[in-house]
Amino acid sequence: MRKNIFYRCGAAALGLAMALAAPGIASAAGQEKTLTGEVVDLMCYLDHGAKGEKHQGCAEKCIQSGGPVGLLSGDDLYLVVGEHKPMNDQLAPEAGKTIRLKGKVVEKHGMKMIENAEIVK
Repeated sequence: MRKNIFYRCGAAALGLAMALAAPGIASAAGQEKTLTGEVVDLMCYLDHGAKGEKHQGCAEKCIQSGGPVGLLSGDDLYLVVGEHKPMNDQLAPEAGKTIRLKGKVVEKHGMKMIENAEIVK
């Protein structure tokens, strides 16, 4: 079971990383915003809607293992990255919890992202 979770996490992370590295994915234009939402691991959330307290332990493991991190804010889902690097170490303990993030919000090809994100206390 554990091996399967890490395999799925790694495969999904690789696919997402390849998509983000493609030309034209990230837009230079964006607005600085503060968003409130639940920290989710994108693989499980997109695959089978996993979120919340019941999924907290799994989400934390997937995020710690390098899986992409999302912020579910209302009906909007954002990929979360720090200053041009992942924030997994900071966000793993927040999995399944509602937090506030401040950063530049961009959207390209239907994908929303908050970059240069920082946790607002």
